[in-house]
Amino acid sequence: MARYVEDEACLHQRFEKLTVDDLVGTECFPCINEVILTKLMTEISDHIIDVDTITGAVEKRRTCAWYEPFENFYDGILQVANMQSFFKEHSAGFHTAEAKGIWKEYTESYYQMDTYYRLFHLSFQKSLETSNILLDDLFKHVVDKVEGLYTHWFLGELGNNWSDVCADELAAYGKVLEVPQQEEFYCSRIKTSDTKIFVIISDAMRYEVAAAMADQLRRETQSKVSLGSMQSIFPSITKFGMAALLPHKELTVELRNDILTVLADGQSTASGYRDKVLKSEDPASVALKYNDIIAMKRAERSALVKGMDVVYIYHDTIDEASHTSDTAVFAACDKAISELKNLVRIIVNEFGGTNILITADHGFLYTYSPLTEDDKVGKNEFYDVDRENVNDLKKESAKRCVEYGRRYAIMQKGVQPNYLLPVKFLDGKSDFGGFAPRESIRIKMNGGGMNFVHGGISLQEMVVPVIEYHYLRSDSMEYKRNKEKYDTKPVTVNLLSANHKISNMIFSLNFYQKDAVGANREAATYQVYFTDENGRQISDVQKMIADKTSDNGAERTFRCQFNLKSLKYSNTATYYLVIADEQELQMPQREPFQIDIAFAVDEFDFFS
Repeated sequence: MARYVEDEACLHQRFEKLTVDDLVGTECFPCINEVILTKLMTEISDHIIDVDTITGAVEKRRTCAWYEPFENFYDGILQVANMQSFFKEHSAGFHTAEAKGIWKEYTESYYQMDTYYRLFHLSFQKSLETSNILLDDLFKHVVDKVEGLYTHWFLGELGNNWSDVCADELAAYGKVLEVPQQEEFYCSRIKTSDTKIFVIISDAMRYEVAAAMADQLRRETQSKVSLGSMQSIFPSITKFGMAALLPHKELTVELRNDILTVLADGQSTASGYRDKVLKSEDPASVALKYNDIIAMKRAERSALVKGMDVVYIYHDTIDEASHTSDTAVFAACDKAISELKNLVRIIVNEFGGTNILITADHGFLYTYSPLTEDDKVGKNEFYDVDRENVNDLKKESAKRCVEYGRRYAIMQKGVQPNYLLPVKFLDGKSDFGGFAPRESIRIKMNGGGMNFVHGGISLQEMVVPVIEYHYLRSDSMEYKRNKEKYDTKPVTVNLLSANHKISNMIFSLNFYQKDAVGANREAATYQVYFTDENGRQISDVQKMIADKTSDNGAERTFRCQFNLKSLKYSNTATYYLVIADEQELQMPQREPFQIDIAFAVDEFDFFS
């Protein structure tokens, strides 16, 4: 019916003449969302990104009627605003002089740009499933702007700074100095543990995905959660990363059927041999696969870990998705977080585990936009070989290059390819040398898989997350001492306006969210309305989504407009503002109000 009225009254064309500010508080017609989004998306496409206008509009619209059909578009442009805000903060570029300094900045704040990019593309992919003829093409123009901000500015500028400052250390040592190393994981984290420990290794779970999961674990479980990082071994690919996480004194490689095999103290580290490698260090160890555990009955899987001191569990949702389709990777990240949180619950509730480490073998680089030829380097461009015959060049390449991927190359020792940075390979104790392209450049190869890559030296590939999860039993001293700190509660909303007297049928009130969302405070949705002293509702219902994360109290405020029903109000009666938790987990707040309206609506009884 609303759509019929829109068409008959040409409302879309009429609303187009108004500004976003004029429209943002009106909700009765769906097309208002299309007009607002069209205006905002057009501005983004024209390189005008007003962060305050976008965030304010999304904040207002998400509590309005008709929001759901347009949710993906609003979520998408909100991430554009977040990216633009990050760009403004770092518009001078990245100029840190030390590799460990950039590492620290990335793990503390820069990684958030990767999160904004991932969340934008999740919204964009979902929008493709619910087509809107007026908005689809505009959203695709927004994608072009996002690619410019992320791929060309962020990955380009940060990648350039990182490549410059880490090059010498990687060439001389194969690692960044003063940063924890993946190869030391077992010795430093597992061997020193005096309690039973569970290790979850999620293939290709990069740092920003782990940061999102750590936040959720803190809020959703009774636990102490910390997020750290370590540098992945080079090349940052599965067979090397998985080997580095196993117990070993030395990692070596062997050429078997023209393929490099990674050995831990002479033993194969392929998936079928990892249990054996773990048991060689500690017989009370076991290597399991997530898919096997999930498919088992409770008694079966509990029997597998009984009596074990070290339990490694391998999870492969993200990397596996990349083999199906590059565009499936970000959706797989969300799925991985959900699966891993469930696995943590199984370990705690069924296995009695309290100490869990969650890590990865490597991260990944992902860009949605197609790469230009400038973003690639060909294998045959590696060498300064003067050959007229192309076949001779190919033979030379094959002889010198032992193994290569989109983001790395392993060469015979003594070779110095063009366009690639040298990385000391396995501490220099093998017959081979390692090399990687700068920034986010790919090495040309046949086949797909150009957009999702790993193996190189970018921060997104090399920064491996380490989540330390400690479940706190209710009777533990740590929990009893810090109960307030670990008990998760929804954030509360309070009335900010001091005046408790209403003199108009339509009026506005200010509210504030007492705590920021984070740690042990989770988001909540509230319904706010007025009642008389008998509890009868006398106004419309306003919705407040209290999910602000800012530490600045001024940024955690809300303004709601109320409409009283056409009734007679007594200036001597008490009326109540009710702030009710939508999930009914808290007692509703009731604030007394006086209503004193000079001419109540019903005094003019035109229809009697």
